[in-house]
Amino acid sequence: MNLTVNSSLRRSVAVLVGVSAVLFCAAVFASSAEAISGVLGSTLPGTDPRGIAIDSAGNIYTANSGSNDVSKITPDGTSTILGATGTTPLAIAVDSAGNVYTANFSSNNVSKITPGGTSTILAATGTNPAGITIDSAGNIYTANSGSNDVSKITPGGTSTILGTTGTTPIGIAVDSAGNVYTANQGSSNVSKITPGGTSTTLGTTGTAPYGIAVDSAGNIYTANGGSSNVSKITPGGTSTILGTTGTNPSAITIDSAGNVYTANDLSFNVSKITPGGTSTILAATGINPLAIAVDSAGNIYTANWNPDNVSKITPTVTNGLPDIFPAPPERPSAPTAAVGIPGSGTVTVTVAVNPISAAFGTPSSYTITATQDASKQCVVTSPTTSCSVSGLTVATAYTFTARANLNSWQTAASAPSAAVTPMPSNVFTVTKAKAKLTGASIVLTTRAKVPGAGKIVQTATTKQGAKVTTRCRAAKTAAGAATYTLTCKIGKAGRAALRKAKMTLTVTTTFTPTGGVTAAKMQTVKLARRR
Repeated sequence: MNLTVNSSLRRSVAVLVGVSAVLFCAAVFASSAEAISGVLGSTLPGTDPRGIAIDSAGNIYTANSGSNDVSKITPDGTSTILGATGTTPLAIAVDSAGNVYTANFSSNNVSKITPGGTSTILAATGTNPAGITIDSAGNIYTANSGSNDVSKITPGGTSTILGTTGTTPIGIAVDSAGNVYTANQGSSNVSKITPGGTSTTLGTTGTAPYGIAVDSAGNIYTANGGSSNVSKITPGGTSTILGTTGTNPSAITIDSAGNVYTANDLSFNVSKITPGGTSTILAATGINPLAIAVDSAGNIYTANWNPDNVSKITPTVTNGLPDIFPAPPERPSAPTAAVGIPGSGTVTVTVAVNPISAAFGTPSSYTITATQDASKQCVVTSPTTSCSVSGLTVATAYTFTARANLNSWQTAASAPSAAVTPMPSNVFTVTKAKAKLTGASIVLTTRAKVPGAGKIVQTATTKQGAKVTTRCRAAKTAAGAATYTLTCKIGKAGRAALRKAKMTLTVTTTFTPTGGVTAAKMQTVKLARRR
């Protein structure tokens, strides 16, 4: 299995920071707490972070799949490159001594980087390791998505295949008894492998589980990217859907109170699900959060693949006052959207200026996204205020949201625009103009078929050299979808010109739908000289 085939692994990193972080980290959020979100630091020059881990001192580490290295971000946000890794590191873990380990997808091995930055290849793994975790004895485990098995690597670097898994294991976790669990993205289930290597299917999950975590009672939780929810599997194998999440949850973690958190890759936020199954969106993140971790104070961190940074989400304290941390910028107002030229599948979206953020400044651009198809986007770059989303399906209604981009931060999505429907090209048609001559005038008659309310305008012009002369103009207001007759009357001057020479008229008919973009139809009418 190569990286191209497994491009879905971009959102598939199961980020577990060793058994101590999975089972025992994170303070309980106050029941009335609201989250405050901001950017802790950039992973640059490390690029494409896909895994995240936290050490006991609160330092953040990311596995940077684009630059094959590890970033270290201190609690105050200072970022450095700790050391190099193998090729395409997709997941990361840190042990109690501060050594960092990465699962290197493309080079099929595990890197070890000491606190001082010395980097070595610890051992080989099975094919395409996508997830990594570490037990209390310092043994390393990788979920090998290409060979459907788990590697166990001792602290000294001895590597063996511990057991087999379901199809395409992505996430991996280990409990306090040394049992290893994998989230199998291809078969939508969880495998359990005992310390002795006995492998069984523990239970089924939602569609395409990417991340996995285990609580102190031995319950297993998976972030199901395909169905946007979380599965809970008891130690006995009973599986239920605990709650829903944002779009495409890519990673999962759990705090000491049993609250579950997911990093939602395509909705750019974090979901919180209580032990009772109540699900809420906790806070916005940077673009494409692919990994998640929680520290001993209950702060949540996500590694954001697209802008190469880490978001920090801070709960409020019990007295209701927020921790000191930059408040997130406001989201933009709902944009306005206008249908483009019929048949083009294009909509022009306009945004209002976003308020300046004290912490992040003035937005440099806005990302516009079609609510019905997140792949349809455009970017408004200051000082312009609009952009066009192309490739839309005609006769399908769309709404659009806007996100303001401020340095390395992207705001939450705005409320959606009003719905607009790209029109087929044949819904605005104009019949061939008919000309009727009298002694004093020329009368052009056409019929325009329009798809809805708007304004119809027709002009007839002639051209001699560089000079363009408007001969007549007609206009009608369309109350709705119908066919309208336009009469464009050329007066005495035009009739006099036709007595002297033949005339070629360019007849342009435009339709501007209410709140839409003007479309035009053009035709040529040739008139013979008539005395």
